[in-house]
Amino acid sequence: MRNEDIAETFDLAGRNYEDSARDLINLAASELVQRLQPSAGQDLVDLGCGSGVLIAHAEPSLTGGSAIGIDLSRAQLALARDRFRLSPIQPRFIHEDASANSLGNRSADAVGLGLVLSYAERPQLLLKEATRLTRLGGRVAATVLGSPFFGSPGTRLLGLLERRGVAWPEVELQFDPREAVRLALLCEIDGRRLDDVTIEEIEREFWWDDFDAWWRMLKLFGFLPRGRDRVLNGIARDLREDDRVVDPDGKVRCAVKIWLLSATVREGDPWV
Repeated sequence: MRNEDIAETFDLAGRNYEDSARDLINLAASELVQRLQPSAGQDLVDLGCGSGVLIAHAEPSLTGGSAIGIDLSRAQLALARDRFRLSPIQPRFIHEDASANSLGNRSADAVGLGLVLSYAERPQLLLKEATRLTRLGGRVAATVLGSPFFGSPGTRLLGLLERRGVAWPEVELQFDPREAVRLALLCEIDGRRLDDVTIEEIEREFWWDDFDAWWRMLKLFGFLPRGRDRVLNGIARDLREDDRVVDPDGKVRCAVKIWLLSATVREGDPWV
């Protein structure tokens, strides 16, 4: 997505973004913190920080350290600042492009990218920035929603979009983990590289209480194509009546897969 589209999507979503999929967002942040392994006295940078969920999960481990969040959405940054009004670590939140920010080289011991790579027009730039910002021996980790995209309901949605000739959303819904590894291995910058690159897969079932709540989440996440309201309304009517999408109790249940990329910053040539 273009930066202006990302900013508009999450400015409009406001606090409803986090509310629409709180368990999923918290799971992704919790798993990310486990891979970043922040500890007392260390400095954490969150690229694409949104409303500050990742920093909130890392806060208990950052005694005596610092945290900085960078995001394009002013609305999400306002929520993040409000979240940490009384926090002892007092994180800084900066309105900038995470893939081209003003922080100095080697600013952090750990850099996280929570559910943000799929939105980036050039995800490798984000990984390069994470490498640039991380001190030698520090950790970089990212979470990405993977395939299947929200399980059977998501697959049905994408099938209807294709049959009706509607372009899929710009968000990369089925991020290829092999491509993520390839991009990470190419992240040599300033004599540093990402090493010990690993990809893990986590799959959990999440559910929404009714179809409208699920559909609202898709819109807030930017997963519905823009400017095709008439077609989307028809697709929504079809999905609402589809028993492969809506259970008899009215809930929408989805098997959601999350890819976790983690690496350590080292010196030298990535191919040696």
